[in-house]
Amino acid sequence: MRKNWLFLVFMLLAALPAWAAGDTLVVAQGVDATTLDPVNHQETPTGNIVSNIFDNFYRRLPNGKYEPWLGEAKAEGDLTWELTVRKGVKFHDGEELNAEVLKFNFDRLLDPKKPLKYSTYFKPIEKVEVTGPYTLKITTKKPFPLFLTRLTYLWVVPKKYIEEKGSAYFANHPVGTGPYKFVRWVKDQEIDLVANEDYWAGKPKVKKVVFRPIPEASSRVAELVTGGVDIITNLAPEAMDAVNASGVAEVRTVPSIRNIFVELDVKGTGPLHDPKVRLALNYAVDKEAIVKHVLGGNGVPVGCPLNPYMFGYDAELCKPFPYDPAKAKKLLAEAGYPNGFSFTMGSPSGRYLNDRQIAEAIVGQLAKVGVKVDLKVQEWSTYVGQILHRKIPTDAWLIGWGNAQFDADNTLFTLLYGGSVPGVKATLFDYWHDPEFDKYVIEAQTVVDQAKRKELYKKALERVRAGAPWIFLHQQKDIYGVNKRVKWQPRPDELIWAFDAEIVK
Repeated sequence: MRKNWLFLVFMLLAALPAWAAGDTLVVAQGVDATTLDPVNHQETPTGNIVSNIFDNFYRRLPNGKYEPWLGEAKAEGDLTWELTVRKGVKFHDGEELNAEVLKFNFDRLLDPKKPLKYSTYFKPIEKVEVTGPYTLKITTKKPFPLFLTRLTYLWVVPKKYIEEKGSAYFANHPVGTGPYKFVRWVKDQEIDLVANEDYWAGKPKVKKVVFRPIPEASSRVAELVTGGVDIITNLAPEAMDAVNASGVAEVRTVPSIRNIFVELDVKGTGPLHDPKVRLALNYAVDKEAIVKHVLGGNGVPVGCPLNPYMFGYDAELCKPFPYDPAKAKKLLAEAGYPNGFSFTMGSPSGRYLNDRQIAEAIVGQLAKVGVKVDLKVQEWSTYVGQILHRKIPTDAWLIGWGNAQFDADNTLFTLLYGGSVPGVKATLFDYWHDPEFDKYVIEAQTVVDQAKRKELYKKALERVRAGAPWIFLHQQKDIYGVNKRVKWQPRPDELIWAFDAEIVK
């Protein structure tokens, strides 16, 4: 397989002219953006694009720590925060960033009539008051130890522009304060950005940035080695040698904050409702073989929703379930399914590293214990739309979650909280119900003592381990193909921020 890739690369290089270096950085991802509203999505490819147009109030660093960016927040007691907005920042259309604009951002996120995808991260806020031209007072309903990390999700948008144009227009014609200005969006083809020469943090080194959706892994590689793109995501492991041998590009990798798993709809009736069945599925899937043969070693098997980057991770409770088909059959028999059963599973194609191939491997492995899976593969925009609107046509679905907050809450609460605590509704991604688990993750949201929070997450992970609401797979290792003329290093949180890049001529 790798010899075939090498032959293809050399043929393409021989047939096309040498690379013509320019001032444009072209990034190829597997899928297009779903919106350009920075707080109304839940996908990394969209986040990579909007992060170049907008700034967040606090910025996440490559090591996972955060720092003040568009302003600074200081605690004034258990329930009160003072926010100070950075002076001298302007949006691309000339509007000034000030306290009134920031209040508009909070009000927009907290509007119960028009909730946004990021609204859930700011629900503990009770009141937002402007106290000066550049200062605000935030009052929370209860202690909010996650407030600072949540400010990394506060991507600041313009007040006047949205009030004049409306949110729908804004979502397709964005205006931010970030290092790049929006030029155009040709859906499913490209998004063009140009450097903001007046960017408050300094002039960008790269003049133009183009994001192109290229679903097929082989097509992304061909574009990379022949000069069509500079950075490609989800480089197929079997193409790594070919890229390194091209003379034009090279492979750059980093362990990711993203876990890949199969989510199960376990709230209904039928086999998946039984925890013994779900445990059986975990024992029936050979994670080591998938990482070795499907991912070329570019992953680490996991046995829980977290990985070592995240606060709350517990190595003992996150050990992978061993591959044990005999035990899987025994558990199925105990659950009343000695001859197995059938269910449907969805998978995207091109969103994650070899996602369709992972799903196909799972189908084959489950068949060995008598479980028949009807696999339905869809393109990403349709697939993620069904998930975000809770209109999933299958019993299970392969998905990934990149916890850009580096905290267990962003995974455990967002993906698994079932809504059993009075006054706290279930989340968009909730398909499991465990009152004990719910109690622990909600309590952890209000505990300031980090040691106590970690103990609560340990208890929550014990419930997850026993309940097995997912088929746990692996922590992804992100593989990028990068043209040698580009100075840029991948980050664990998968962010592709062109402001960090430079084209060497």
